[in-house]
Amino acid sequence: MDHRDSAASLPRRIWRTLVGVWHLSTDVQLGLIAAGIAFYSVFAIFPAIAALIAIFGLMADPVVIETQLQVMRDVMPVEVYEILEAQLNSMLATRPETLGFATLASTAIALFSARNGVASLILGLNQIYGRPNRNGLRQLLVALTLTLSLIAIAILALMVVVIAPILLAVLPLGPAAGWALEAVRWLAAFGIVLAGLGLLYRFGPNMRGARGRWVTPGAFLVIALWLIASAGFSYYLSNFGNYNEVYGSIGAVAALLMWFFISAWLVLLGAAVNVVWTRVNRSDERPDDLALELRPGQIG
Repeated sequence: MDHRDSAASLPRRIWRTLVGVWHLSTDVQLGLIAAGIAFYSVFAIFPAIAALIAIFGLMADPVVIETQLQVMRDVMPVEVYEILEAQLNSMLATRPETLGFATLASTAIALFSARNGVASLILGLNQIYGRPNRNGLRQLLVALTLTLSLIAIAILALMVVVIAPILLAVLPLGPAAGWALEAVRWLAAFGIVLAGLGLLYRFGPNMRGARGRWVTPGAFLVIALWLIASAGFSYYLSNFGNYNEVYGSIGAVAALLMWFFISAWLVLLGAAVNVVWTRVNRSDERPDDLALELRPGQIG
């Protein structure tokens, strides 16, 4: 197929991918899996904040986290940011010796809940890729390894977001250099998130040696849709949805749970896009035939 034929077939391939993703996401019950991941994420986030403050306090003033992470206000719903900010302030007000004593417990709880969330994510990826689940011990080790790796990536992304403004304030940089460093900061954060998704899509499914690529179209789509969805959800909460009126005192927690659900659903959707896009580019079948081929358990 020459370049012109390939360009002409692109809209058709995109349409077939959309149809295939729709069928696949319905078959594997993407929403149900994402709900389980969101449930574990809520239980992991608060002990994770405590552990993060205690660990970061070994290297620098933990108050720096509160000051510099205000930039996250622009990329998450206000209610979600406020509940995380309140928990962060509560932890910062705790005596250092008490916080240090709680570090091990918080880290253990956060790790346990995060591992459960990652394990649910792996089960979802296996459903999407049509692969059998690993045996108990192997599944546990893979989930734990991926959890630790993703935590390390999250800490690295946090360091990039936090350290860059400090460098801008300390180093005698001109306006041009400051803009350049700010651009590098967000490009680095984007690359780190892309690497995290690549790690998840490459080693999460039980592919037994047939590893996927590190950089995939689904990962780019996840990042773009996550930014759009976060902005849209924030706008919805600010203008239409008052969770506090419906859920009372747990309204902020309900908003946090919904935000985690959206995030988990998008990550799974990215995996479905990768699977279907690969199949579309390898076959000339009609969308309905492609959907049948993409039934769970039929993806090689």
